[in-house]
Amino acid sequence: MNSLLVFYEVIKARSFSKAADVLFMTQPGVSNHVSQLEAQAGHRLLKREKGKFELTKEGKVVFKYAEKIEALATDLEHAIRNLRKDVKPLLRIGSPPVYSRIVMPYILSSFQKTYPDTMIRLDTGASEEMLKSVLSMHNDIVIVANTRASKKLYVLPFIKEELVLITAKKHPLAQKDSVHLKEVEPYPFILREEGSGTRNTILGAFQSMNIKPSSFIEVKSTDFIKEWVSHGKGVSILVKRAVADDELDSLKIVSLKERLSMEISVCFLKSRKNDRVIQGFSDHVTELSQKPPFKAGG
Repeated sequence: MNSLLVFYEVIKARSFSKAADVLFMTQPGVSNHVSQLEAQAGHRLLKREKGKFELTKEGKVVFKYAEKIEALATDLEHAIRNLRKDVKPLLRIGSPPVYSRIVMPYILSSFQKTYPDTMIRLDTGASEEMLKSVLSMHNDIVIVANTRASKKLYVLPFIKEELVLITAKKHPLAQKDSVHLKEVEPYPFILREEGSGTRNTILGAFQSMNIKPSSFIEVKSTDFIKEWVSHGKGVSILVKRAVADDELDSLKIVSLKERLSMEISVCFLKSRKNDRVIQGFSDHVTELSQKPPFKAGG
């Protein structure tokens, strides 16, 4: 079992030396564990070449099971923690960066009034990344946007978010109250990274309408997008909630005549439906969705 988990860390880190650092082992010790696992499997698991390596066909099979075992070990550790009366239960929540910054403080402050003994660990990343994290049990529950979910998950609607065009104050499109999507075509378009629910929605709309902006700039940070747009470097489409009132001195929100929107959902594993804390958080978010400011924003 130890060799399998060492193998998992090597593949995850893409490096024997980095895996050794994580595991507090020597690099020869890590290599020895991988060799032992290959001997047990009766196959080469890694194809090594010029200081690099990649998984063989057999290695991919073994890694798939190593991932499952590591996830189960993490989940078991988490479950044992939540069973102990002398240790506070831990809830691991994932959400996109905009929601972590704008929405989660409101949700968590009210949740902790009902569950004051629950420790919260908040993880952030693009929606697709967060979905993977709940499937691998690195997070217990996630809030994600417009993304295809696994049949292994409960997907509970939270709110529907309006998408709007943002421009600099002196941009030609800023002189209008609303525009057609086609009108952004002549301008550089600033886009979120792959895996983002906002990105998926926008590119889907562009493709269906055969819209091809003059160029794309791809970034991970919504704050950077707003800063870049405010300096007239391009235009973008964001969730309306992502633009704060104090940012309207340098940005203009322009409505889209096509009325683009995103469904925001709460997702967690069906196999964990009886977890008291996960179910409590899910019920809490569902209840909040029927109240301001979320009801007003839908």
